[in-house]
Amino acid sequence: MRKIFIGLFFIISVSTLAQEFKCNVTVDASGIRGSNKQLFKTLERSIEDFVNGNRWTEKRFQNHEKIKCDIILNVKSYDQKNNNIEAELYFRSYRPVFKSDYQTLLVNLIDKNLKFEYREFEKLDFNIELYDNNLVSTIAFYLYVALGHDFESFKQGEGKDFFEKAKIIQNNAAQNGVQGWEANNKGTTKGDLIELLLDNESKYYHKAIYTYHRWGLDKMADNLQLGKSNIITAINYISKLKIENKDASMLIKVFFDSKADEIVQIFKQGPQVNLNYILNKLNDLAPNYGFKWNEIKGKRNNSSFGGFKNRNNTSPPGQNNNKQKLQTEEK
Repeated sequence: MRKIFIGLFFIISVSTLAQEFKCNVTVDASGIRGSNKQLFKTLERSIEDFVNGNRWTEKRFQNHEKIKCDIILNVKSYDQKNNNIEAELYFRSYRPVFKSDYQTLLVNLIDKNLKFEYREFEKLDFNIELYDNNLVSTIAFYLYVALGHDFESFKQGEGKDFFEKAKIIQNNAAQNGVQGWEANNKGTTKGDLIELLLDNESKYYHKAIYTYHRWGLDKMADNLQLGKSNIITAINYISKLKIENKDASMLIKVFFDSKADEIVQIFKQGPQVNLNYILNKLNDLAPNYGFKWNEIKGKRNNSSFGGFKNRNNTSPPGQNNNKQKLQTEEK
């Protein structure tokens, strides 16, 4: 009887440990005429199974700790004879915020010219040491970039191992001459992105990611003024990044592509801050979002930042667990 109990306990314990991602996948082939529409539905399920069904780390994740992400594959062309697909890939991942039911957009990346081969019912297999398929490598690359940002947002330096895995994938693809993987120092490729993420001169980017989330967003439920002040500190780190690393424009874009809308909501509401100061910083760092920064100057609302519902007795996913323990050290 005891052996049966132990066996059942083991099965239940293992079943509570889940893969790292809870990803929603959409393959949009509405612009492709006269093709096998079922093929794209099969591809959609295959990508979802690939992301959600594989283990990407050696960490233990509970079901409620899974990282939420979205993958949208917008098919632009399909060569049925040669099984070639050209598409745009949109990748987004999210992070829970302490003492709230709010999920912040952590990574927001676009691959505008993704080309790959796919045959219906073909299994998507991945080996980090080998390049085999551009679609598989691209998705795995972005997953590791997302993992790096996720862990980095809870403890500075924790994301490096995942960025290094993304670098292995990039190296393998680049050595096979696949377009979009080379590092050309133009800030347009996956090679450029991972080089910057691993560059010692990009330290202020990692400080910004950590400070923005751990000391900014995570503090807002208890002290909105302190949280907003720390968001400003994070933006100042991005400003230091721009000064110290002249080639870091790609990282600055990555930061604001995910945070622009949220920053607007943070500073157009709640406790007063020096708006002229923060607007000057934002317009200097991301002038392309000037139309958004103008919203901050509009009518202010002194209520709490929308989306943050203080739930004193409830912690968001990721609080107090093996994957990511919120740190208590001073900034």
